[in-house]
Parts: sequence; C-alpha cells; structure tokens
Amino acid sequence: MSVYAGKFLRVDLSSGEWQEESIDEQHVKQWLLGSGFAAKLFYEEMDPALDPLDPASPLLIFNGVLVGTFAPTGCRTSFCGRSPLTGIWNESNMGSHWGAELRSTGYDGLVITGKAEKPVYLYINDLEGIIELRDAGHLWGKTYFEAADTVLAETDPKGKVIGIGPAGENLVKMAGIMSGPSDYVRAAARGGM
Repeated sequence: MSVYAGKFLRVDLSSGEWQEESIDEQHVKQWLLGSGFAAKLFYEEMDPALDPLDPASPLLIFNGVLVGTFAPTGCRTSFCGRSPLTGIWNESNMGSHWGAELRSTGYDGLVITGKAEKPVYLYINDLEGIIELRDAGHLWGKTYFEAADTVLAETDPKGKVIGIGPAGENLVKMAGIMSGPSDYVRAAARGGM
C-alpha cells in the first residue's frame, strides 16, 4: 500500500472547474512530491513571459511524500510558483495537519490557476464527496484568524484551513499563507498550548 495518494487536483478559478490528474509512480520516486514535483510541473507548464500575478501563472501546493505518516518532520507542504517580489521561482513550506488532511481526501496537491470574478474558497470534504468553490465575499477584509473561524463555523469545526489575510488580498508582494485552526495558532502566538 502506498503512503501517497497518487493524484492532484487542478483548479481553474476563472472557469470554476477542476479535474483530477494522476501522478506517475516514477515521478514520485524521482521528485518525492513536494517542491520537487511542483518544480517539475512548473518547468513544463510555465510561460516566462507571464507576470507572476497573471491568472495563468500557477500556484502549486504539494505535500512531501511522507506527509500523513509517522515519519519525523514528514509533515511539510510546499507552496511554489513565481514570486511577485522577484519574478523568479519561489517556494515556501509549512508544517501542520493541513497537508495530512489534504492527503486523506485523496490528493497529494493542488495546482491553482485563473482568477474568480469574486472572492471564493475551495472546500473539499471527501466523506461527503464534495469539492466546491464557495463564495468568500463575506471573508474579504478579515484577518486570517477571523476568516478561518468563519470557514470552520460554516463547514466543519474539525476541518483544516489555509488562507491569506488582507495583505494577500491587497497583493502585497511579501504576503504569506497561514494554516491551522485559529485557536491553535492564537495559543501558540501567546506562548501557551
């Protein structure tokens, strides 16, 4: 039995459509998923003439091959694409339970392109067979913590959220992505758990 899912979800925000794509086992062995596989896809698909924030410029989010296992430090998820600040390859990674939850839905990663007409968020619930782009207009302008609380309240309090805050919404070139149930993040920020 494999520790990885062997497929990813490609989401086009412009059309509102998505499709599953399989990952060849040889590519897993060669690139180990994560930023290695993201770099492979990016190299094959990117157009160097595009601005990093162009809707056709992809955001690639991939778990490392050991995410969701008991392997020490095997919980890393990579966020990859062209940096709006430098215009060259950029990657960032994070730990947390989000990657394991994504893998439990049957996906090793996401490739996101396009631009929605209005703010949306991607909701995946494998137990109910749901993949939806949902309206996020009511989340716009909220801090990450406020938005995460709202998403969890309207979906599943045990769910996992990644998101941006006002800096990302306003296209700040150094904006980041956060993860986690917000209570955990708040407790860690206060120094207690």
